[in-house]
Amino acid sequence: MGPPRFELGSPAPKAEIERFTQNSAEIKVDERISREYIQYRFTKSKTDGGRYWITKIQKDLMEKTKGILSRRTLIEFQNWYMSEYNSYDVLHKYYTYTKSFLEYVYKTTGNPLARDLKEVLDKPQRPSKKINPILIREEDVKNVIRAIYNLPRDPHNSEIRDTYAKIKYIANVLFAAYTGQRPEATISKLTFQDFERALSRNPPMLWVPEEKDKESFPHWVPLHPVVVEWLRAVLDYRHLQQQKPRDDVVFPYNSIRKAFTRIDIKAVHTGRKITYSHLRKFFEQMCNNVLNIQLPDGRVVPAVHPGLRDYIMAHNTGSLDVQSYDGKLPSEIYEQYMAAWGKVNLVPEEVRLEELLKAINSN
Repeated sequence: MGPPRFELGSPAPKAEIERFTQNSAEIKVDERISREYIQYRFTKSKTDGGRYWITKIQKDLMEKTKGILSRRTLIEFQNWYMSEYNSYDVLHKYYTYTKSFLEYVYKTTGNPLARDLKEVLDKPQRPSKKINPILIREEDVKNVIRAIYNLPRDPHNSEIRDTYAKIKYIANVLFAAYTGQRPEATISKLTFQDFERALSRNPPMLWVPEEKDKESFPHWVPLHPVVVEWLRAVLDYRHLQQQKPRDDVVFPYNSIRKAFTRIDIKAVHTGRKITYSHLRKFFEQMCNNVLNIQLPDGRVVPAVHPGLRDYIMAHNTGSLDVQSYDGKLPSEIYEQYMAAWGKVNLVPEEVRLEELLKAINSN
């Protein structure tokens, strides 16, 4: 006789649980319960990225365990995802969402075995921060842009739409690199109307309202001339999308994330794969370590004041330095930003916007 399976829908009899050890007891779950759990989690996660991981991890869990939850199947599932991924953030998602599902099973069935099974999972250990594994410089961003520019045509798109997609991807990379905005919490919420208003201002400044910032910190974001040039092309040819309304987001998170997966570019100095989120770190490192000025006494200091850096990034928003910039005019913020970033050009010479526009207009 095999081990008992406690079907979802009715609590397992206490006598039955006590009759078997935890090593042999199992809980059988079906796809209906899995779907209900995903919908439950969606009520707590509103971002595309969060919902992507909830769905993926639940699908992996059901496939690997075949819907049978036991010490053995959960240990095997844990061994699988720990060997499949190296990223602490990803491992922590698997750990958290798997425990969350077990808790959901417990709450919906009253079966104490579900809660006991959570003890099987080992919490991943955060790696030491003594050495920063992320080191991104201008050449890395140029390599990313170069790779996008040279992507082979997507057979599922027409040549015109494929070319427009390249323009959008490059504009997305440039905007993220020149401003350090959060990829999912902010950039993925910005609409065509947001950018239209930004380009209509003099100087070009993007307003990020509190509902589009992780820290609920409303702030101005200066737009570099290089970013403005590519953004204008994105706005001018937005009709090449699937006729989306004016208030749709310009840079969907999952779209650019998949593009980074396709190009698979490694950082020059570390050999680590460059991800979309690294562009925020690039902006910070440029402000801290690359864009410097020499004072009359010979000291070399960052050209970007830490308060300005954090204000633009919406980082450390409670500090006095950041608060001091909250009272400046948009033109003053733009002027200080351009004094440091004005000569930075992240577009490789061979990447030519006019050639992409020519390809669109000739079809």
